[in-house]
Amino acid sequence: MYVIHESNRSPRRGFTLVELLVVIAIIGVLVALLLPAVQQAREAARRMQCVNNMKQLGLALHNYHDTFGSFPKVPHWFNGSAAGSHSSEPYSGFGWRVMILPFIEQGSLYDQVNWNLPITDTTGVVSNFDIVQTPVSAYVCPSDPTGNVSKIGAQYLWTSWCNPHNGSCQQGVPVGVSTYRGYVGAAYDASLTSVSYPSAMFDRRRGSALRMRDMVDGTSNVIALGEIAPEFHAWPAWATWANDMISGNTPNYPMRFYGKIGARTATQHGWTDGMHAGSFHPGGINVVSVDGSVKFIPETIDLTIYRGLVHPQDGLPVGGYTP
Repeated sequence: MYVIHESNRSPRRGFTLVELLVVIAIIGVLVALLLPAVQQAREAARRMQCVNNMKQLGLALHNYHDTFGSFPKVPHWFNGSAAGSHSSEPYSGFGWRVMILPFIEQGSLYDQVNWNLPITDTTGVVSNFDIVQTPVSAYVCPSDPTGNVSKIGAQYLWTSWCNPHNGSCQQGVPVGVSTYRGYVGAAYDASLTSVSYPSAMFDRRRGSALRMRDMVDGTSNVIALGEIAPEFHAWPAWATWANDMISGNTPNYPMRFYGKIGARTATQHGWTDGMHAGSFHPGGINVVSVDGSVKFIPETIDLTIYRGLVHPQDGLPVGGYTP
């Protein structure tokens, strides 16, 4: 009979505790090295989508111009006699983003708008306010973590977001927001006696709708649209006429002022703070020129040059801005 001696058995194999800890440490180091690269790749993809969204909006503005002979302009809400003087003309409260819906493949949503009723109206199978609550992905930058609908609370939604129907603003219901805003000038609602019309592509004062020929400085030298985080803006709803911004300060000023998401208080709605361009892209914002091209504007840009790029007829800066 064959007997197996103890010395002939194979010795047991396995990891010691030290070896296991070393392997875990190596894996941790690899993850730490790879995670920033993965995050950068994801942000690069989000930024590309953001740029594509803005190119589509630039194209939509051109298609609107080709169809109607001018760029979109909401009915005259502010007249030219004095700053903040309201016109008596009836007005639903919808803005230019609603006017270009058919040109961003949102024709069915556009067809449900009732321009004869206030933006806050809740009557009908699909009411105007139902449309306001509907998020539109083409109006939201994927890099912005604040979401595609507004948050509820006095620090997030201004009480007159639906102006001129501010007496009936629904404050307790999230509304669809927009990252992409038109420029109205260096300040809101200046009188025509102090600042001539137009002072920007979406100057909301009384005046005719702008056309290509009104871009005296050249379509490649005039910025039409920029970015701003909805949470840092008092009027976040994409559908409202009030959802635009000023060039009163350089890009990313709201980020420097508020510091982080959720930092704004109920009293910080910001005629001077939160109405400027800003993004979660490192170092600056994307903008759309009137010619439809998308450029990156650094937050370090000179304020005079920045304001000159927003103004379509000031003759400055000569030759435009080349990043």
